[in-house]
Amino acid sequence: MTCAAIMTPNPHSVRADHTVGRAADELIAHRYINLPVVDEAGRLVGLFGMHDLLALLVPRIAMVGDLVPNLRFMSDDLSVLREKYSAFHDTPVSRAMNKEPIALYADTAIVQAVRLFCHDHMTLPVIEQKTRRLVGIVSYWDVTRAVSSVGKAEHV
Repeated sequence: MTCAAIMTPNPHSVRADHTVGRAADELIAHRYINLPVVDEAGRLVGLFGMHDLLALLVPRIAMVGDLVPNLRFMSDDLSVLREKYSAFHDTPVSRAMNKEPIALYADTAIVQAVRLFCHDHMTLPVIEQKTRRLVGIVSYWDVTRAVSSVGKAEHV
């Protein structure tokens, strides 16, 4: 079975010139882990997700390997995090997105998507091979729905 059989077609996406605030609103409203980022022609140019958003709130030094074993140097005050978020709110998504996302094709085997989930822990965009135009997304939910529905079609 291929990704085309289980993917969510025409997924929500944001454009690279949309703001971090707009993308965050989409993530929150739909409870997404990440969103595909597309250009004006609908071609995949990146992914922006919760990890990217949260990384904007944490000093870069804290993101480097095990260099900083804890974050005691950061304030535990929510207002400080909100202030930091406000500073990035109007920043274009293109400045914070993953610019080299892993993508699948419609004819990619589902087992490959599962393997990538286990390794990268993110939803996976599905693109046209020649144009890189976004056509769908495969999420944990899509795979779980397909796997858990085995044998159910016979009983409907």
